[in-house]
Amino acid sequence: MSEVYIRSQNKEKLYRLGGNYACVEYGEYEDIKKKRGGAEADKKRHVICISDGCLEEIGEYATKERCLEVLDEIQKACVSYLFTAGGAAVIRGGMDVQPFAAVIPRLYEMPEK
Repeated sequence: MSEVYIRSQNKEKLYRLGGNYACVEYGEYEDIKKKRGGAEADKKRHVICISDGCLEEIGEYATKERCLEVLDEIQKACVSYLFTAGGAAVIRGGMDVQPFAAVIPRLYEMPEK
């Protein structure tokens, strides 16, 4: 995997996954502020963290399912390449275009919701 830049949900930080950061993961944590009273589901925080040995939150969402959807979107960004199958020369007498794949700059912005 080559590098993917990930912008945090609050837009204040830009991370380089594949450089210093090796992992993006889902985490479910108890919300200390909502610990007393309310439904059990209201007490949980669903977050996505990036890690270089220490976890750092880069986004928070309403449900685990939404976090997993965001992780799927990041995964798609990680495997996107520019590809051409090749073909005949554009100019008469020119060389045929060879097939190739190229790494393109990849940026993923964490969605608000």
